Amino acid sequence: MFQNIAKSAGAVALGLAAASWGGAAAAVPVTVSGTTVSFTFDDALAGLFGAPGVVGDALVFTPTNFKAQAFNSAGIVSASQTFNVQVSANPGYMIAGVTLDEAGDYYNLGSSSAVAVGGQVRVFDLETPLAPALTASIAASQPLTAVTSFGAFATTNWDASASLTLPASGWGGADGAISHVNVTIENILLARSLMLGDAAFIEKKFTGLAIVTTPVPEPQAYLLFAAGLGLVGWMAVRRNGKV
Repeated sequence: MFQNIAKSAGAVALGLAAASWGGAAAAVPVTVSGTTVSFTFDDALAGLFGAPGVVGDALVFTPTNFKAQAFNSAGIVSASQTFNVQVSANPGYMIAGVTLDEAGDYYNLGSSSAVAVGGQVRVFDLETPLAPALTASIAASQPLTAVTSFGAFATTNWDASASLTLPASGWGGADGAISHVNVTIENILLARSLMLGDAAFIEKKFTGLAIVTTPVPEPQAYLLFAAGLGLVGWMAVRRNGKV
């Protein structure tokens, strides 16, 4: 679903470049705002992902050099990158889940060629950091087994995803409303070629990290709910002739 919004992320990505005007070698914490959350990350550590943009409550990457390729009898070649971001909910909201969607293309040329995509998403609560972290594996939606040839050469699209629902209890500090989490995306691409004349290639062209939020219940809502329950109970007792 993110492919439809990737273009609008480009303008935001250009704005992030201004944060590092003091020198490319220096790490600069960058905070960008979404609709109901903000993202804080180290712009010097994006690596193969490239500079992200923000659309709604999604952090969007469109990498151009995140690839693994193996030719002839090179064996297994890998490309990997880990990206870390802190997510903070805006006032009135709490974080309920995390979803990752990725896409790219690949080719297998020859019987010994193969490609794979994997990694994981890891989330822990910054308000209750000793609580167990949650993890979800990044899995392709279908096997990456399509084989092409020189005579009819073509690449094949792939997509992969991972998602996590945050716990209803044990996170969120004293009030139980999860408002600050740390999200780590670990991405791995693999390409294998074991025979002379074979080749394998896989490239990541899109990564979208979406944050799911819900409104924080207002204290007044709890009071009205409790008062309503009390009134209903009192009326039921009175109707039964006990008062």
